[in-house]
Amino acid sequence: MSELTNASSSSAPERSGGDDLSEPAGEPAGPVPVDDQGWRRLSVRVVWLDLVRVVISLATGYLGIVVSDEPVWALVAGACGGLLTALLDLRRWQTTRYRITPERVEMRTGWLSRKHRTVSRDRIRSVDSSARLLQRLLGLRTVHIGSGETESSFKLDALDHRHAALVQRELMPGSSAAVLAPPDPASADPVPDPVPVARMAAETVIARFRRSWIPLNVVSVWAVFAIAGPLFALNWPLRALGVDLPELGRDLIGWDGRGPVANIALVLLIAYPLGVIATTVAFLLENGNFQLVRTGTAPDTALVTRRGLLTTRTVQRTDSRMRGIAVAEPLVWRWLRLARMKALSSGLGAAAGEATGGDILPRIRLAEAHDLAAEILPDGARPLEATLARHPRGALTRRLGMALYGPALVSGVMLVFTLTGVLPGLWWLLPLALIPVTLPLAVVAYRSLGHAVDGDYLVVRHGIGHRRTVALQRRAVIGWTVQQSIFQRWGGRMTVGVATAAGARHYESPDMSEEQALTFITKATPDLAAAFVLDDYAEKSGSPNRTATVSANHFR
Repeated sequence: MSELTNASSSSAPERSGGDDLSEPAGEPAGPVPVDDQGWRRLSVRVVWLDLVRVVISLATGYLGIVVSDEPVWALVAGACGGLLTALLDLRRWQTTRYRITPERVEMRTGWLSRKHRTVSRDRIRSVDSSARLLQRLLGLRTVHIGSGETESSFKLDALDHRHAALVQRELMPGSSAAVLAPPDPASADPVPDPVPVARMAAETVIARFRRSWIPLNVVSVWAVFAIAGPLFALNWPLRALGVDLPELGRDLIGWDGRGPVANIALVLLIAYPLGVIATTVAFLLENGNFQLVRTGTAPDTALVTRRGLLTTRTVQRTDSRMRGIAVAEPLVWRWLRLARMKALSSGLGAAAGEATGGDILPRIRLAEAHDLAAEILPDGARPLEATLARHPRGALTRRLGMALYGPALVSGVMLVFTLTGVLPGLWWLLPLALIPVTLPLAVVAYRSLGHAVDGDYLVVRHGIGHRRTVALQRRAVIGWTVQQSIFQRWGGRMTVGVATAAGARHYESPDMSEEQALTFITKATPDLAAAFVLDDYAEKSGSPNRTATVSANHFR
């Protein structure tokens, strides 16, 4: 059985990479084993890695048998699973080959069921590398090659770290073949083996890890779950060994000697600091040695993110495909003036399981995010600081109405159940008690609305629990969607959606006035607006809800 997956397109190239590009210039990576047709093999160190896994599995299985009178089947099953995985991994190393040509990247693998995957180089969207703890100890890296489609994306698990850097170097913008060291004239062999070189790329550091980021990212109301989750997972294997963690915890804190409220308060008092410590460790492991740099020489430049202590990860986003930036501010963070930034690049994030995400920095202060955004964007613009136009008062009236009618409607339904005897007492009044909370939130939601056109960027902002400000290049807009519910039509308002090939693919700005919407669309994309004004949406329609869509096809 053979499976062939091919992805090709005429889109502009974008690739990512960058792990270990800081190797000394000219330092050889060692000969790459290549056959007559250019096929390469994974690193032989994968065999050593699997031997370590076999030893660990055998030791775990032995402990599961001898640690108690009865076998601990959880440990035995885990050992058998680890042993089987290691053996299958050896077979995968034996049958996997990959090849990089000026036109495409190919990988073939499998024994009984053979797969041959091909992705055209101009369809490559990301080339990221990562390394787990054992892989790092053995000098290995896993290279993820993403095309924006699950079927044609694949990973090379695993390569020697220098060869992984070579693959990333080969697939960087402007590269079409391996970088080879010149032959040694003193060598007796007239045709020596090619020695790839991972040359140092010019880099400009934008941000490094800062200790001030730690409290901003680890102090959270959810920190208690950071310790509860691991303890819950640890309870099952310990129970097999005769250790009852919940009972042990009850004895340690004297659960039976106090009331339930005092016990819960004591548990939270103990668990929260432990949760903060666990969150801090996890944050340091994930973001330690963080670096955000711009690498390459214009016009082939890219933004590279490196992070991780035990498991390292390198992500490169090509500047030629960067289309903007987004700032997310959840409600609690907003009051603390904190935010998280996301880069908007075309071709990334569309496929499930894609190795590359859009998050570009940990949670940082909003003022710092605005300063760094100017360095992250290739043109140095500062669209996130643009003055946004306020939406009409009708948008506030709508949200205040929802804040009142929502709890009242729920309360009315509960009153019906109370009158029929299903619900006891005065429970139907509970939703009405939420109105003092929903009304201020409605005002916050209205104040979050805004839009602007600032130079080469359009900016939209909305959201209450999770406010998002998106700055998108005007040239990245490929279409508009205008929606009007019957209530919006009565109030002369509409929801404007921006279609793009970057980021989440669609961004909305709800409850603009009709004049604001037409001005916004016309100023952002005059060509699209010319087609849009002629669209049928401007005509009266008998439908209570209207939706109009215009794209670049309208004027092609």
